[in-house]
Amino acid sequence: MTGETSARMAEAPPMSAPIDPEDDDLGLSVAPLAGVTPGNVTPGQALRLDDAENMLKSSFRTMALFEFFADVKRPASIGEIADNLNMPQSSASALTKSLQESGYLQRDVESRAFYPTLRISFLGDWLIRMAGLPEGFADNLARLSETIGETVFLAMRNGIYSQYIYTHHRPGPVREHIETGSVRPLVCSATGYAMLTGDTDEDIGKLVRRTVHEVENSFWKETALAAVDGVRDTRAKGYAIAVGPSHSSTGGIAVALPSRGVRRHLCVGVGGPADVIREQGAEIAPVLRGFVAGLPRSIEDAILGRAALARGTGPA
Repeated sequence: MTGETSARMAEAPPMSAPIDPEDDDLGLSVAPLAGVTPGNVTPGQALRLDDAENMLKSSFRTMALFEFFADVKRPASIGEIADNLNMPQSSASALTKSLQESGYLQRDVESRAFYPTLRISFLGDWLIRMAGLPEGFADNLARLSETIGETVFLAMRNGIYSQYIYTHHRPGPVREHIETGSVRPLVCSATGYAMLTGDTDEDIGKLVRRTVHEVENSFWKETALAAVDGVRDTRAKGYAIAVGPSHSSTGGIAVALPSRGVRRHLCVGVGGPADVIREQGAEIAPVLRGFVAGLPRSIEDAILGRAALARGTGPA
């Protein structure tokens, strides 16, 4: 991967989740979803198309709200929620009221701000354990961010994309904002290169052709063509790095998490100003690789082991 290609990769902003942007500004309450209640839908009755679409959009908006809270890590007002989710305040009010009644949000009487309850935290803790990640993995990422002094994130493979699923922003004023849930094509990003190290060049070539065919952004179409060389460089170094050419651009370093199989499904990365990544990349990379090497076991090991225990056979 040439320096020019690496620079071009880092300049492009992350894409939002692959959802039709025209559907993004619909304020919909989740309870009752699209007006569907036991009183107006008989058992076995098919939902109207607009009902089904509204339910889907409501689900996306609910998840976006909790991703917003995971990002800011503090209570937020109705106005702030509405602004960040690009929805009218009346719709934000309906959404938060519904989730409050369901026990997923709590409202501070004095500040009138909302924040998630412990109920939401228990929904996914079993997934963290099953994935083989250690207890307090998010806290470990926070400490890693404090050690390095830059934003740290966890990304996963999602189709042809690399998607940020958890972000811990650098201590102090945030210089670069990496939005949880945003995506980049696997073949156009440092996180993607890291997670493609277990794929064959032939499989990467197929991903390149699919990406060029499916994405509309001309930048990504051009950048995708350098993926095979970029992944080869990542295999040789043990980490992926993408750095922009100017002081106003950003850069990133990524290392894939251990995996029992050939394919890598998760990676940890560091994002920051291009000059920081360029000048300190050689120092950041070993810290990041050491963090990943210290993880106790692979995702597949954990899943297979728990499945064996559930069958009563014990892990292999």
